Amino acid sequence: MPTRRLGDSIRGAFTTRASSRGGRSDAHPHEADTAADSALDDPLFTDGPDSTDRKMDAATKRVGGRDDGKTRILPPKRRDGDDAAQADRDDPMSDPPAGWLVVVRGPGKGRALTLGSGMNALGRGEAARVRVNFGDANISRANHARVVYEPRARRWMLSHGDGANLTYLNGEVVMSPAELQSGAEIQIGETTLRFQAFCCDGFDWSDVHD
Repeated sequence: MPTRRLGDSIRGAFTTRASSRGGRSDAHPHEADTAADSALDDPLFTDGPDSTDRKMDAATKRVGGRDDGKTRILPPKRRDGDDAAQADRDDPMSDPPAGWLVVVRGPGKGRALTLGSGMNALGRGEAARVRVNFGDANISRANHARVVYEPRARRWMLSHGDGANLTYLNGEVVMSPAELQSGAEIQIGETTLRFQAFCCDGFDWSDVHD
């Protein structure tokens, strides 16, 4: 014998009453469902062995005030730790720009890459702080070269990393750390990058006081 739930009986009662008004219904097409849902919100119907099922029905039944016959699963609320991590990622001052590299020749021409304070490892892989991944397979994945901003001296340096292919600065091979100036060109693989400093003698983020 089919089992009828309490919620079904209530909706049937409201639907019957709405359709018996002189052979027609003056109510909105969804009025009966709305009234039935309101009744189910009453404490009288929210306790008991079937209350969990009824609450799940109410949570998944409606989207935008109408029933489209599809079940919706709502995502869990974000935890405080997740919110804090997202806020940190969204905060530009968590890793503010100190300079830029712009691809002027090779794959990715026209792309700009942001440099931060401290050590900036250049490579194609996700582990690289500055990812140069525009199709140049001659660039090492993890640490082809390093561009460094030293905030105490407010100066920039370039050094070769672990890549088998060499690093060039203004056409000269880099065998030991070399000082970088704005406008310098760095070549790694088949890619040439033009360097532009933001932090320098005239400005550093430590000069900014809120």
